[in-house]
Amino acid sequence: MPDRYNNGSGSDRNLRNTDNEDTILIPNSRTDYYSQQTQQQLPPLKKTSRNSNRNNTYRPQPDPMSQNYQQQYSSGVQYNNVNARPNGGQNAYYQQSRGCGNARAPQQQNSQQSGGAYPPPQSNSQQRQYQQTRKPVKNTAPQKKRSAPKGKKKHKSLVGKIIRRIILVLLILFLLIFGIYSCTSLSIISKVNKEESGSRYHTIGAMEAKYVRSILIIGTDGRSADDRGRSDSMILLSLNSKTNEIIMTSFMRDCYVSVPGYGWDKLNAAYAYGGPDLLMDTIEQNFMVRIDDYVTINFNSFASIIDSVGGLDLEISDAEAEEINVILISEVNELMGDDRMADLLDGGGKVHLNGKQALSYARIRKVGNSDFERTERQRTVMSEMIDKLKSLKPSILKNIASNVIPDISANMTTMQMYLYSLRLPFVIRYDMKQLQIPAEGTYTAQNVELYGGTQSVLSVDFEANQEIIEDEVFGTEK
Repeated sequence: MPDRYNNGSGSDRNLRNTDNEDTILIPNSRTDYYSQQTQQQLPPLKKTSRNSNRNNTYRPQPDPMSQNYQQQYSSGVQYNNVNARPNGGQNAYYQQSRGCGNARAPQQQNSQQSGGAYPPPQSNSQQRQYQQTRKPVKNTAPQKKRSAPKGKKKHKSLVGKIIRRIILVLLILFLLIFGIYSCTSLSIISKVNKEESGSRYHTIGAMEAKYVRSILIIGTDGRSADDRGRSDSMILLSLNSKTNEIIMTSFMRDCYVSVPGYGWDKLNAAYAYGGPDLLMDTIEQNFMVRIDDYVTINFNSFASIIDSVGGLDLEISDAEAEEINVILISEVNELMGDDRMADLLDGGGKVHLNGKQALSYARIRKVGNSDFERTERQRTVMSEMIDKLKSLKPSILKNIASNVIPDISANMTTMQMYLYSLRLPFVIRYDMKQLQIPAEGTYTAQNVELYGGTQSVLSVDFEANQEIIEDEVFGTEK
C-alpha cells in the first residue's frame, strides 16, 4: 500500500514524524521546506533568562536527512525535537522520542551553567550575529583566597600551639611565685612594730624627687623594742632609680645643728628629745633633704640580722680586734646573756664575725679617726649585709622573720612596706655608694658649752653639704 505522505515513493518509506515535534512535514513539500529553511534569513537572536519558555526562543533545527545528522546519530549523539543537543546518547533520544517530557537534555544543562538560554550558532553568519548580541557574563562568585600548602599550615599551627602553651606555663609559674613571695612578705611585715608619726611640717624647699625614695635607718643603743635609747648611728638609705644606685649617707652624731624647739645641740640629741620624728625634722631642716620614712634597729636586731645571713667576712686590724674584745667583755656579752669572755678574737686579718662581734666592730670609736671611722665601719657592715641578702635564701628569710623583725620598728603602713618588698629583688642588685656628712673639708671642730660643760662638736658648712647631697643622692647620671 502506498505511503500517504510520499505517494508511494520507496525512498521515503521509513521517514518518521513524531507528534511532539515543533516542525511537522507537509506532504509533497519536504524538499521545498528544507531548501527554504536553509536559504531563509535567520531572525535576530534573543537572549532569554533561564526560567523563560523555551518555545519562545529560536533554535536552529538540524536536517534529519543530512549526512551530518546521520553520522552523529550513528555515533551515539542524539537530537530531540526541541534542541539539537549532543552528549545524550541513544537512550536519551529514545526517551525524548517516546514523549518522556521529564527527560532533560544535557545541552540544556550546559546552556544554563554557561549563563545563556540557547546554544551558539554553527554557521559563520550566525556565529558573528551571536557574538554581537551575546554579552559577557561577569563572574560574581566570591573569589577564594589562595591558601598555603597544608604542610605549612600544619607546621605553623603546631608552632603557634607550642608558643601559646609555653606562654601559659610561664604565666602560671609567675603568678605562683608572685603569690608565694607576696604571702611571705606580708607574713614578715605583719611582725614589724608599727609606730604612727605625729604631725610633721616639712621644710619648704627640701630636696625630693619621684625617682628617689629615702628611708632613715636609726641604730639605737636600746636593748629592747620598749627601750628607746640613743641614736648611735643615722644612715639615710636612698634608692635612686635613675642611676640604679643605693646611696648610704651617714650623718655624724656630733654635728652641731639647730634642733626645732630645743635650740642648737648635737644631732643625736634630737632623737633623745623627741624620737624619730624630731630627728627627721632636724636633718630635713639643716641639710634640706626630705625624709618621710624611718626604721629603728636596736642592739638585738642588729646582731640577729648578721647571724641570719651567716655572719660577715671582714678585714680588720689587730687594734680593731682588740677593741672588739673590750666591747664584748664590757657590755655586749652581758647584754646577750652570754659569758663575758665568750667569742673573743685572737687577732686581726681576714676574720669571720658573728652577730655579737659585728655589733662590737660597728661600735668602735677609739681606733682611728674617732666617729668618722666609726660611721665608715657601720656602712661597711651594712654593705656586706646587703650583699648577703642578694641570695634571698629561704633560710635567711626565715631567720629574719623570727629573730629580727620583732625587734624592728617603723612608721610605714603595711601597704608601703609591701610595695618596698616588691622592689627588693630589683633594688638589692643596685650599685652601692657611701657618703659621709659632713664631707671632708666642709666642717671644723670646735668646743661649745653643752649640758653644763664643754663638748667637742663639728661646725658644719651646710650649703656645701647640701650641694653634695644634691649631686650624689639626687643625681640622674653616675
